Order: sequence, then structure tokens, then C-alpha cells
Amino acid sequence: MTSWKYGAPKVAFVSGGGSGIGLNLTRALLADGASVAIFDLKVEDALLEELRGLCKGSAQVERFLVDITDPDAVEQAMDDAAAMLGAPEFAINCAGILRTAVFTEMSYAMFDQSMRVNLYGSRNFAAGVLKHMRSGGHLALIASLAGMCGSYTHGAYATSKFGVVGLAEVLRTEMKPKGIDVSVVCPGEIQTPMLVEERRVGSPVTEIVNEFAGVLPVDDAVQGILDGLRKRTFMITPGFKAKLTRYLARSHTGLFRWIVDKKVAKALATYGDGSSK
Repeated sequence: MTSWKYGAPKVAFVSGGGSGIGLNLTRALLADGASVAIFDLKVEDALLEELRGLCKGSAQVERFLVDITDPDAVEQAMDDAAAMLGAPEFAINCAGILRTAVFTEMSYAMFDQSMRVNLYGSRNFAAGVLKHMRSGGHLALIASLAGMCGSYTHGAYATSKFGVVGLAEVLRTEMKPKGIDVSVVCPGEIQTPMLVEERRVGSPVTEIVNEFAGVLPVDDAVQGILDGLRKRTFMITPGFKAKLTRYLARSHTGLFRWIVDKKVAKALATYGDGSSK
């Protein structure tokens, strides 16, 4: 297991910590002895008690029920968490949604929701955290491989995640002189309930296009993300196939687009436009 570059954080803030990747990262942070503040729309009492049972020594875990799209509420929740647990040494925004449709069938509401949760939510989280974070701190934002290469039916998702990657690039530049590191996590598809639901209601064309980057089991993805976070790597993409996809999308754009176009054409010939199931 990779050790933390500057030692395990004593206080960590995690949005979306009540489920999925955020919950897995919360458990890992507690195992390393951190106190953790969880920010989410819902954290069940039973889950909170389970997490409190994982605390070591004087460490604590507290929940703050908040809508990541509400900037004032997020700021207040961050203020309350910092007053209760102390200034965050590490913080990661895991809150996010995946909504897919071909652009001509995508409603404004669907596009707007993706932007508000994924992009504006990242902004709200970062603004709330950086108000309290000191030199030596580490801020991470979960983006996606879709934040570097658009995929079929990802008009809203990719747009929001491209924005998160751009925000992280700017924050890295601005925070470095202040002694704060920034990471952006850009995974491919991970075997989570969110992906299962996307497969159920989404386009088969999307599944065929995205198979190039592969699907990681959640435990493997979390371990890869943790390895990068502990090293304070700026851009983290777990999994060999996903790393290869990122490399091609950024360094061999023409070749990558040719591969995507071929896969889309083949999928459309099999499934039609794949706009809905």
C-alpha cells in the first residue's frame, strides 16, 4: 500500500461520502486514522454508526446533510465542519451524477442538472474548503475520462467534466504558491450502481464506444485513486486501458477520433441511432 507523501491527514472532508467511491474513500481515510466530515444529501444513521466504529483513537466521523448545488449551504456546512473537526488537510469532491442522451433528445433540464451538480458542485466544494485549508493541504476533484474525450450520449456529462478538469488546472496553478496541492481524478467506467443504471437505460452505442477504456471493479479503481492521491499526483486515472485512452485522447487526437468514429459507425449499424432503449 502506498503511504501518504506527507503523512496521513488528520482531518478530511469528503462530499458524496455516503455512497459509491466517496464511501470507499471515507473508509480508507478512517483506516488511516483521519477524522472525516461527510457532505451528502443523505447518510443513513446505520451507516454513520458503522463508520464511527471504524474510527481510531480520538478520530471522529460526522455527517453534514447538504445539497452540493447550493453554494451558501455548502459554505455553511464547511464552516460547521471546520469548527467541529478542525481545518481540512485533505478534501475530495466525489458528488456527481451521470445523465446520458443524444444531444438532440437531451432536455435543457438534464443538461442544466449535470452542470449544476458536477461542475458548479465542484466549484462550491472547492470554494468552501479553500476558505479553511492551510499550506500543506491537498484538494482533489473527481472528474472523469469523459472530461478529456467526449463519448456518444455524453453531451451533458462530458461538458461538465471537461469543466471540472479545467477548474482543477486553474486551481493547481493558483494554489501551488500557497502550498496547497490539487489533484483531479479522471477514471474510466467503474462497476458501480450508477454504471449498472446507465447500462439499463442508456444507449448500447455508448457501451460499445466506452469499452475501449474498459470497466474497473470498484475496489481496483479505489486503490488506484488512493495510490495517486497519496502521492499527490495531479491527474489520476486508475487502470491500464483507461490510462491508454487518456494518453491517446491527449497526445494522438486524430488517431483516437478515428478509433471512436469506427466504433460508433459499427455500433450504429447494429443498433440504429441508439438514442434510447
